[in-house]
Amino acid sequence: MKSPYATISNIQTFFEAKGIRAQKKFGQNFLIDQNIVDFIVKSAESLLTNDLSLAEIGIGLGTLTYPVLGLDKKTYLFEIDHAYIQLAKDEILPKFPKALLLEGDALDNLFHIYQEKVFVFGNLPYHLTTEIINTLVIHCRNFQGGIFMVQKEFAERLVKETSSLSVFLSAFCDVKYLKTVHKNCFFPIPKIHSALILLKPKSQSKPKEWRLETEREVELWSRMLRTLFWGKRKQIQVSLRESPFSEDPVFREALGKAIQSAEIPPTARPEELNREQFLTLGQHLLDYLSK
Repeated sequence: MKSPYATISNIQTFFEAKGIRAQKKFGQNFLIDQNIVDFIVKSAESLLTNDLSLAEIGIGLGTLTYPVLGLDKKTYLFEIDHAYIQLAKDEILPKFPKALLLEGDALDNLFHIYQEKVFVFGNLPYHLTTEIINTLVIHCRNFQGGIFMVQKEFAERLVKETSSLSVFLSAFCDVKYLKTVHKNCFFPIPKIHSALILLKPKSQSKPKEWRLETEREVELWSRMLRTLFWGKRKQIQVSLRESPFSEDPVFREALGKAIQSAEIPPTARPEELNREQFLTLGQHLLDYLSK
C-alpha cells in the first residue's frame, strides 16, 4: 500500500491544511521517490523471517511506513513530531492493527524493542545517526539488522574508512553500502545527497565469530578504541601512554600486553590497521583483563 502523502503536491496540501511545515530540528526531509521506497522494501524482504518484528524510526508522513506495514508483521513506529503522531493515529493505526505507535524521542523509547527479535528501518537525522545505531547494536540483543537512510558522507566513512565508529560496529555487525540516494528524491530538498546502508549482525553470516556478550566487554571495547584513536594520527604507543582513556594502570598494562600478543607494531597508527587486527586486539585485551 502506498502512502497518500508520497508526492510534493500532496505533502504541500497536507502542510497547508494543518498549518505546519517540515521541521529542520528533526531533520525532516520526506522521501518522495517511490523507486527508492520499493528498493528499501525489496532489499529487506529476503532478510525477514517469520518470527521477527519490525520497527521504523521516524515515520513522518508514512512514505515507507505503509509498505513496511504491508509486510503484515508486528511493527513498532517511532515518531517525535506531534503532527505525524496525530496522522498515524487518525490514518495509519486504524488500517494496521499490528502497528504500535511510540510517541516521543526514539532514543527514549528504543528500550521497548531491546528484547524483540527485530529488523529496523529509519531515515535517521544526522546529529543522532551514530547514537541511534550504537544503541541498537549494543542494547538490542536480538537485533536482526536494519536499513538506514543516512548522509552519503557518513555512509562512505563508515564503509571505506578505518575510524573509531566503523571499527566499534565491526564487533557487532557487517555494514554494507546499498545505494546512493540523490537529494532530489526528498522534499524539502536537502543540501547534500544521502545513502542507504544495511546492517547485518555478524551472527547471521559468521556464527563462530567473536561477539561482545556483556556490558563490561562493550565498555572495554569502546575504551580501547577511544584510547587508540585518541589524537589525530598519533602512534599507538603515544596514545597508550598519553590518552585520558588509558589512565587506569590495570587497563593500560593489559592493553600494552594485548598489543604485543596481537603482534601490532607500537609505532603503527590506528588507521594503518585493518578491522580484523582490531578484533584480535580486543580479544587479547579481554583475555588479559579476565585473568
